[in-house]
Amino acid sequence: MKRTFLLLFLIGWAATMVAQNVRGCVRCGSVRLAGVAVSDGDTVVVTDDQGNYAFDSKKRNGYVFCSIPRGCEATLTDGFQPQFWQAFKYPNSTGVTERINFTLKEAENDAYTLIVASDAHLANRNGDLNQFKTGFVERVREEKKAAQGRIYSLILGDLTWDAYWYSRKFGLQEFLNACKSSNYPIALFPVIGNHDNDAAVPAGEECDFLSSAPWRKMIGPTYYSFNLGRVHFVVLDDVYYKNEDTGETYNEGIVGSRNNEPRITDEQMNWLRQDIALANPEKPLVIALHRPLWRVRFNNSFETYAGLEGNQSMEIGELVKNFRQVHVVSGHTHYNVNAHPLQYPNIWEHTVASICATQWWTGKLTNHHICKDGSPGGYYVWSIDGDQMKWQYHSIEKNGNLQMRLYDMNTVKYFFTHDNVALKMHAAYPSRTQYADFEDNSVLINVFAYDNDWKVEAFEGTKSRPVTRIVNEDPFHTIAYDVARFAEAGTYTSEFITGKTTHLFSFSTTSSISPVTVRVTDSFGNVYVQTIQRPHPFNLDMEALQTDEDPTGITPIFPKVDNEGTYDLSGRRVTSFKKGLFIRNGRKVLCN
Repeated sequence: MKRTFLLLFLIGWAATMVAQNVRGCVRCGSVRLAGVAVSDGDTVVVTDDQGNYAFDSKKRNGYVFCSIPRGCEATLTDGFQPQFWQAFKYPNSTGVTERINFTLKEAENDAYTLIVASDAHLANRNGDLNQFKTGFVERVREEKKAAQGRIYSLILGDLTWDAYWYSRKFGLQEFLNACKSSNYPIALFPVIGNHDNDAAVPAGEECDFLSSAPWRKMIGPTYYSFNLGRVHFVVLDDVYYKNEDTGETYNEGIVGSRNNEPRITDEQMNWLRQDIALANPEKPLVIALHRPLWRVRFNNSFETYAGLEGNQSMEIGELVKNFRQVHVVSGHTHYNVNAHPLQYPNIWEHTVASICATQWWTGKLTNHHICKDGSPGGYYVWSIDGDQMKWQYHSIEKNGNLQMRLYDMNTVKYFFTHDNVALKMHAAYPSRTQYADFEDNSVLINVFAYDNDWKVEAFEGTKSRPVTRIVNEDPFHTIAYDVARFAEAGTYTSEFITGKTTHLFSFSTTSSISPVTVRVTDSFGNVYVQTIQRPHPFNLDMEALQTDEDPTGITPIFPKVDNEGTYDLSGRRVTSFKKGLFIRNGRKVLCN
């Protein structure tokens, strides 16, 4: 009887071992790590007390990855590619058992700096490779020097430009080559964007999966997770690539319109539920994706609405609603906007403007790097210390990381009613914004990274003036791209022209020559001041005459902070340091 039982046990054990066709160990140095999540994009398992894992894989995605735990880092290939994943040697043979081990290195990284950027659109055109190297990469190198401790980066998709993979012979491998030749100086965690798919794959049920195959082969997982210090990061692919043929004429090698929709596949949602179930809801969660999870309407309601198809934005909101703080970082739009879904007050979404600004055009045409919302091309710098997170928008422009630009609308109106090229452009495109319609003696402010809890104050001389948030087009981008491109070609690309912006403010003054000062206070009590003397010129060099002097003589009011907590501007205590969050303007905000 005992021999029969033993025989049956061994047969069952052997069957189990055969079924588990992926196995391995996760180490940090020589130490075997328990409780580390390992996945093939379908199944998620955690390592045992000896750091071992095993599971049965369909090998569908072609790889296995580990979710880097707190206190560890992955080794870097070419100085910037973290090796947290490995490809199967036999991806087409589920009957072959493969052993995949992960060896990480120890790192004290509870406190670090994170660069959050998006939309490089490299295609070897418009001088983009040189602008990328001397602009963005050089700025990242400067951020590394300035960082106190460790530094990492996220690029939120559109590393390349699918329309030019074949005609310009520039795809994902060429992006990696550009980073390598530029000596990209820090770890780069990539996110797939719509322009990172292979447009040579025809439309059909398998188009989305097959078109992202080059990414999985050259870059890595299209969705994955990792931990940096106390923060859990989830990277998602929310681009469903369709590439439908509309009968147009396409570039060399392209077989469809490269169209896509903001949607997450069922397989990925299943993986996300497994991954989120392992995360600690008391710790910060960051969700990184290309297309925004939540968006803001470009009207005076500034209403937040779902960005994904169907009910998926709400589905993710429900999945993470018990987390203390959730930050979503996204790109795709090439403009800055912050969204706060009312039904999920624990979620902040930060959509960041692009590395390439306006597909590198403004740098080529005018030697300025301006996005279509008027923001300088740039990125966010996050300072993370344990559970505390702060962020600030930084510019690729050599302008000292300005947070705003001021316009004397008298001179703006004069330009657009007297400049020959601007007049011809408006005649050709009469639906464009007529800046001449602005009120006389008014001032326009573009606060690039504005959020709902920021404070914008305006002064004519020392007298406070009421400020109104508006939706309109930014004049600086209009001359940096629209007018400049029209002057060169007699036309422009409609997708690249100045777009509506949610972070514009206007105010009126009583005089056309009085100086004006604008003071902006951000979520963390940082105060930014800019002053212009009027008449203030409107041209591509105008920012040089905008100063950070504050002639008002008015002392800024800061939130009070003491050993017991944080107080609002009226002196009411709004949090204790133990809770870490407080309510401001109807939503939760981190205690600083």
